[in-house]
Amino acid sequence: MDNKTLIDRIAAERGMKREEVQDMLNAFYGLTAECCLAMDTIIIPGFGQFEPKKRKERLTVHPSSGKRLLVPPKLVVNFKPSAVIKNSCQDSPELRLGE
Repeated sequence: MDNKTLIDRIAAERGMKREEVQDMLNAFYGLTAECCLAMDTIIIPGFGQFEPKKRKERLTVHPSSGKRLLVPPKLVVNFKPSAVIKNSCQDSPELRLGE
């Protein structure tokens, strides 16, 4: 699902204007980025948690040229879904393989 579809579905389900939903999501995205830059973990009960982690710099080898490269340190954000989300996905009839 892309961002436009997400906004349209939330607006339709909640009876809100599309612009209001877009403003709320933009505020959420901005706050999430701000918290991650501050190295704060965001926990949303029933949904999951966003946890920023620092990756250290490392040496790697370019596969085609064989040159050694230094990969600079960077900040990554891991998302861990809640048990509610995991269980609802596992119980989905579309995911039952072999039946």
